[in-house]
Amino acid sequence: MFQIGLDYILSLIVFMLFIFFSNELQMYMIILSLNSFIDEIKIYEKLSNRMFAKLIFAHRQDLIEKYYEIGTKKAARAIMESGEFKKIMEWIDEVVNSFLIDPVTLDPTEVLDRLEHIIDIRRRRMLFLAERILPSAPNFVIKNLESAMEAAAAIRYTRKISEHIFRIGKNTKNIYYLLQLKLFVPFLRELCLSFFDALKGFIEGAPIGDTVGALVAQKFFGDEVEEDSDLRVVFSSTEIDGRYVLAIKAKGPGSEVGQPGKFLEKIIQKIDGNVDAIITVDAALRLESEKVGKVGVGVGAAIGDPGPEKFRIEKWATKYRIPLYAVVIKENYIESLTPLRKSLLNAVNKAYETVKRIILEEVPEGGKVIILGIGNTVGAGNSPIGI
Repeated sequence: MFQIGLDYILSLIVFMLFIFFSNELQMYMIILSLNSFIDEIKIYEKLSNRMFAKLIFAHRQDLIEKYYEIGTKKAARAIMESGEFKKIMEWIDEVVNSFLIDPVTLDPTEVLDRLEHIIDIRRRRMLFLAERILPSAPNFVIKNLESAMEAAAAIRYTRKISEHIFRIGKNTKNIYYLLQLKLFVPFLRELCLSFFDALKGFIEGAPIGDTVGALVAQKFFGDEVEEDSDLRVVFSSTEIDGRYVLAIKAKGPGSEVGQPGKFLEKIIQKIDGNVDAIITVDAALRLESEKVGKVGVGVGAAIGDPGPEKFRIEKWATKYRIPLYAVVIKENYIESLTPLRKSLLNAVNKAYETVKRIILEEVPEGGKVIILGIGNTVGAGNSPIGI
């Protein structure tokens, strides 16, 4: 009887030790995996800095001309250690670490005006630093640098929040906390890669998935294209089967989204609401069951801004009872940030035909329609493009 009791206790001890070491082994493997993931994000950050250096060297000859005679490797080291280059990298680091505090919503009075004011301040600050970094570069290159720094900021924030959760889980030895982060690793890795691809696209000035709305509007441009420099948009008018069409998009070819809502407000007030339809065209988040580039039609304002621009579109459409239609091109967040792929370029033509069909069906002959091409216009110029 005593022997049976002793065997039971020993087997229980062995079982408990097995559970303990199994848990420790599992904790060790999870920590090792998450460490590897965080190191991977740090590599993206280092590669981002290399992309910035490439852009700086291409447009800051004043930094490198004094080192022409000392050899490539020595020159690169000397430039990196120079005070001017370190100052530039400090400016970039300031933007990458910057943040935006949302306005208080407990008192909702004029919350969108306050949000717009804060967004404008952030944009002006980033543009100021971009101009300091590349003072002699073309305006579109400065705009692209501004957006590239935004992409780098997203990578930095992803790394910081991931490392924060990891350190808390590791320090408290909370396996469940670490498991939650590990579950999100595939999504976070994909997100970082897409932001890095976006950064490369901005540096090179290539159109991205979010440019599709601007490209559709550009297809409706007539021979003359005008610019509103204050609102950072370009617009052009044409006629389709007796319908007057005014198409608007952000000013290119630099990275820019403009203020289409403010411009619409300005135009509608000018013509006293004499518009038969407003059509917004933009990229929209697709479900995994939907094909890339699927064109959808709906009602409302298709625009993904924080609120002020969308509010203006809805406000003035409602005030004058103007029908508000939305044409969207389906893509996921990775496709919207990475350089434009062929399937999305083909979808631009489909969306153009869809918008044209809506105009003919919903706008009477002699009527007026405004087309807002929403989205980042990087890589898309301001001239009319072929159909």
